[in-house]
Amino acid sequence: KQWYQRRVAITAGGTTLDPSTKDYDVINKRFASGGGDNLVKIWKYSDEKGLWEKEVELKGHTNWVRDVAWAPDTGFTTSTIASCCHDGKVIIWQCKDLDSGVWDSKRTMHTFDDVVWHLSWSVMGDILAVSGGDNKVTLWKESHKGAWICISKQDTNKSS
Repeated sequence: KQWYQRRVAITAGGTTLDPSTKDYDVINKRFASGGGDNLVKIWKYSDEKGLWEKEVELKGHTNWVRDVAWAPDTGFTTSTIASCCHDGKVIIWQCKDLDSGVWDSKRTMHTFDDVVWHLSWSVMGDILAVSGGDNKVTLWKESHKGAWICISKQDTNKSS
């Protein structure tokens, strides 16, 4: 037998992504997107209609949303998304019940001095990697008191 890898693109409201990316929640058939309208959008697949529908818009950024990352499902009841923006902000969004569509959104993790380009959660969803226009990668972890602490910095301008 031969196995073939097949990639399927999801298109919703002009946004196209690969469902194997970090922005997609396979279990709940939802994904998050960001764009030039300064919004993070949550999309849900309707089995009944056979298409993706915008479920909610999350407002909090003041410029182009450059990346969104849905934290891995590790068995907790809260869903977590991180978003980053051209305004230098990284915002953590949380929802205790996805079907309610109510997201706690006013939690700025950190505001950087430069544009933030990319975000990536660790496999366990407890550490967030952040990279941006300052050519640095930083790792962040939430403390037991809810504050986000930078636990590691990597300057990509320096040779090792």
